[in-house]
Amino acid sequence: MASPAPSPATTLLALATLAVLVSAAAAAASCSESDRDALLSIRAALSEARLGVFSTWKGDDCCANWYGVSCDPTNGRVADLTLRGEAEDAVMAPDGRPESGVMSGYISDRVCHLDALSSLILADWKQISGPIPPCIATSLTSLRILELPANRLTGEIPRSIGSLSRLTVLNLADNLISGAIPDSVTSLASIKHLDLANNQLTGRIPASIGNLAATLSRALLSRNRLSGPIPPSVGSLSRLADLDLSENRLTGAIPDSLGSSGSGVLTTLHLGGNRIFGRIPTKLLATKGLGIVNLSRNAVEGPIPDVFTGQSYFMLLDLSRNRLTGGVPKSLASAAYVGHLDLSHNRLCGTIPAGPPFDHLAAESFASNSCLCGSPLGKCT
Repeated sequence: MASPAPSPATTLLALATLAVLVSAAAAAASCSESDRDALLSIRAALSEARLGVFSTWKGDDCCANWYGVSCDPTNGRVADLTLRGEAEDAVMAPDGRPESGVMSGYISDRVCHLDALSSLILADWKQISGPIPPCIATSLTSLRILELPANRLTGEIPRSIGSLSRLTVLNLADNLISGAIPDSVTSLASIKHLDLANNQLTGRIPASIGNLAATLSRALLSRNRLSGPIPPSVGSLSRLADLDLSENRLTGAIPDSLGSSGSGVLTTLHLGGNRIFGRIPTKLLATKGLGIVNLSRNAVEGPIPDVFTGQSYFMLLDLSRNRLTGGVPKSLASAAYVGHLDLSHNRLCGTIPAGPPFDHLAAESFASNSCLCGSPLGKCT
């Protein structure tokens, strides 16, 4: 028995539905004209001839296979601009081998017209110079990821960077950025990863960095020219796993609050190459989960806290080139694991404990102290 023919009303409804779906698909496939114009201005300010990453930036639809451009399918707005100078996709590795790109020019302030951006990544291009457009901090309010590392950017971090309340990643490492870290950084309510390493930043670490306690898990500020003390509020960063303040000009003592939260989150601590003095906080080396500690090349004094337990697991413990006194802590022998230990160039004295981990360490781990003896150094007399 044949199926009944559809009624005219049903046919019209089906056609109307199809028209809406086609219209929606067409809208999703086309980028905003203003976004396209902004992208073309960005391209005009940059030059990259080796890999041809901009060779696909042609035609009217920037949402259709423009390299590094992703759009929101619901409105055709550019949501992500990701151009990395080192990658393994077909463009960057045409022969199956990753290539390293070089791009020069500057970041056009027309990037701020892409006001629906969720991520802006221009990374590892080596020669992009000029300042970070200040309007990024005020116009790109939906931004969640801002990565501009390994270029030659100059100038200061935009003062109003803290306005980016949705930002989870701020990576400006390996540039030539100068000036102070803006206090507004401590207003980045969603920030998880903060990397400002290897720049020319001066001034102090913002005293209110503890305001980021609810979110911040990595703070990498090494190889700058930061001065002043480590803010005590850093001890309030209960989610902080990695802290690297090495190779700066920091002074003062290590805050007693550092490592005292008892949360067991802090795993790596790099403070080497500063001007830090005072004693090592007793609770610091007893922090559960802390596996990498480098306090070398400072002016830290007093004894090494004898607080190691069977839960202590150190892949690296470098306290070298300080002014430490007293003996080698006997409780280190009870540690679950000590991989690399360096206590050299201090003022330690006494007998090095026997057994693990000391039986696998070289003499260099204990060299240039006042009067240490025992294996692996010479016999005690």
